[in-house]
Amino acid sequence: MFPGPELGCSQELLAVSQHLSQNPTRVRASCKQVTVEPTSHTLVHLLPSLGQVDPVKLRQSIRTVLFNQCMVSFPMVVFLYPFLKWWGDPCRRELPTFHWFLLELAIFTLIEEVLFYYSHRLLHHPTFYKKIHKKHHEWTAPIGVISLYAHPIEHVVSNMLPAIVGPLVMGSHLSSITVWFSLALIITTISHCGYHLPFLPSPEFHDYHHLK
Repeated sequence: MFPGPELGCSQELLAVSQHLSQNPTRVRASCKQVTVEPTSHTLVHLLPSLGQVDPVKLRQSIRTVLFNQCMVSFPMVVFLYPFLKWWGDPCRRELPTFHWFLLELAIFTLIEEVLFYYSHRLLHHPTFYKKIHKKHHEWTAPIGVISLYAHPIEHVVSNMLPAIVGPLVMGSHLSSITVWFSLALIITTISHCGYHLPFLPSPEFHDYHHLK
């Protein structure tokens, strides 16, 4: 059996209502640094016992994230642009209507959920985990910036493809693609930040997933 998968977009949103109904006192909580001891009125890092962030490890991780963004994501988008232009021309003058964008967003989310779920489970298979996905799990107490800290193969298969297939299928406008990618980045940053912030999905499940 594979270890449990990470939370996807719709599961993250569902967790908000569940958490607020079960833990209403946390709505009034404030955010503290990792080294601050928890009290009944503060919100601290969910895994404070794992200590402060190693600055050397952080710098190395930021370099990896920048590499993935500049040397993997950007060339991939450039490579796919001719197909986008042929299929729907993302830079066309007509903007999508709000109702059409909501439909696109629902389809994007559905496609992303399915592709991310199965790609992530695949990366937890022993054949791929040690050589590829283990890099992402080097952070046993994740922070927001390492949401894209991954092997380049994982970045393509599990980060980029699940998010970009929806806009490709729909022939979406650049405005829709920009909003969708912004939401996807915000959600994955929240799930890796290590803080349970008021009115936002709890990253607790994801933190313990990184301990595996």
